[in-house]
Parts: sequence; C-alpha cells; structure tokens
Amino acid sequence: MPDSSSPRSPLLRWLGLAVTAIAAAALGWLLWNPYAATEQRFDRGRNGLWVGHQWYTGQNVRSGEPVSDAERSRLVRRLGDQRVRYVYLHVGPVLPGGTTEDRAAPFFHELRRRTPDTKYLAWLGGIAARLPVDDPDWRGAVVETVARLREEGFAGVHLNVEPLEDYHPGYLELLAQVRSRLGDDFLISHATRHAGPFGVSLGPLQSQVWSEGFYRDTMQIADQTVLMAYDTQMDVAKHYVGFVKHQTELLVRWACEQPRHQVLIGIPSYEDVPRYSNPEVENIRNAVEGVRAALEEAGSGAECFEGVAVYADWVTDEGEWQDYRRLWLDGADGS
Repeated sequence: MPDSSSPRSPLLRWLGLAVTAIAAAALGWLLWNPYAATEQRFDRGRNGLWVGHQWYTGQNVRSGEPVSDAERSRLVRRLGDQRVRYVYLHVGPVLPGGTTEDRAAPFFHELRRRTPDTKYLAWLGGIAARLPVDDPDWRGAVVETVARLREEGFAGVHLNVEPLEDYHPGYLELLAQVRSRLGDDFLISHATRHAGPFGVSLGPLQSQVWSEGFYRDTMQIADQTVLMAYDTQMDVAKHYVGFVKHQTELLVRWACEQPRHQVLIGIPSYEDVPRYSNPEVENIRNAVEGVRAALEEAGSGAECFEGVAVYADWVTDEGEWQDYRRLWLDGADGS
C-alpha cells in the first residue's frame, strides 16, 4: 500500500490530471467538426470581387499596354458568371497628401455602361504606418478625393488602409467625415481585420485584432463590412475552417443588429505570400466551408449577409473559379 505522505504522491496526482486533460483535449479536437453539415447554398447573387487598377485607367499595370476590348468583355462575363454585385476597383493607394495619382479613363465608363447592375466601389488602399490617419487635414483631403471619385461614377468607396489597430486614432472620424460629406446614398465599405476571439481585444491583442466594440462603432457609420478572412498563418485546414466559421458568426451577429448594414466575407485565392498564408490551407474551398457552416447555424438571423468576396481577380485561376461555383453558387455545376 503506497504511503500517502510520500512527496511523490502530489506530483503523481498532478501528472495524472495533466495526462487526463491532454487526452480530453485531443478527444475534443478529434470530435470537433467546424465543417458545413449539409449541401445547402447561401449565394444571393450579391458577392464581391477585388479587381486591379487596369480597369480604372484602361492600361495594363505591368506592360502599360491598353486593355483590349476582348479583355474587358471577359471581365464582364466573369462578373455575371460568378454573380458579383460589388466590384472593389483599385483606384490607387492613398498618398500622404490624401490624394490619388490617377483619374478614371473613358475605358472605365464603358465598363460601367456594360454592367449596369454592378456597384463599383473605389478601392482606396494604403499602409497605415505611412498615413497620418489622425490628422484632420489629411482626412479632409481624403474626403475630397472620395467626392471626386463619386463624380467619376463610383457608387461608393472601399477603404483598405491597413493594418489598423483596434480603435485606431482618427479612423472612426474618417468614416464619419465621409458620411457627412457624401450623404446616406453613397456606399461606405471597408476591408476589416480579424475580430478578436469572441470579440475580445485587450493589451497586445489590440495591435492585431479588432474588438466587438470597435466593430460595432464602425458598423454604425459604414454601410458595408468586408472581413479579410485570410493571412492567418494557419497550417491545418480544420483550424482555418473553424476560424472562418467563428469570424463569420461574430460579424453576422454584430452586423445584423445594425440598421441597413451589410457584411461580406473575403476569401483568398492567392498563392504568393507564404509568410502570411499557406495556400494549401487558406483557399476558396476551405473558406467557403467555414462561411457555409456559420450560415447554417445562423439560419434566418443572417439577413444582413450579402455574400463572399474573392481576393483577388488577377490571381484566381479557372480551377479556383470551379471550386467557387461548385461549393458556393446555388445550383452551379449541378450541385
């Protein structure tokens, strides 16, 4: 009979508890299933697509050669085939002065004429560390740039200044100034960072993820949130599917509690940034699985959900579009 006073007994008990906890965690992981349980589709014909600068200027970015009418016709067909309503068209990075370098070419106006049901949003990108977002003069210049873009025919703006930390100084003010200057009929969309787990962002996390509070504050001003559900550095498909599911659940719940707010989930199709993304894990197939799993559980509580947004047009090959049609579009390819 072992001596209960032995100094090894507590250690053995803790070791036993640790082994039990590890076994329970392993079993929980094996039983955890974040995937969609049915073949139900949730496409509403209101998806998004990020497209390149050449569709704004009519000049190919690398070669400088004019974009051909045949290329434009292929884009028009693609928007229809993939049921895209929102096109985030790159109009240039925001410069430190709050302006952009280029202007819309007649090519863009012809593209709009051929796709009357498509909403073109001026994609304004930028690196947050290089831009004085907290400077009122800079924000005023950006607002005037957005006003010019509306005159060029854009239905709205798509802001993509990143990485913005939780409650980044000046960002809510920028959204409010655009709203005040452009009015309620102008669509304000923005690409957003990951939400913290269960909406929590504290301490060091604030530089990496957004809190529920910050998300809700942006949703009260903007019309559309497009979550960038990629660049997770995850190497296990199941983990990534679960991540996308959790993010979709959070954003749909928060967005649907705001009047008139829309949410789209950005899904990846690129393979060229191994530092941030493993394309064997982060891809259209797995992202769609996570979105569908979340929407299955949300049921009728997802009225604000518009669709998925593919990043990006210029890196999506036909195989990836086939995955998109097969797994996302309602009834596509016989599904």
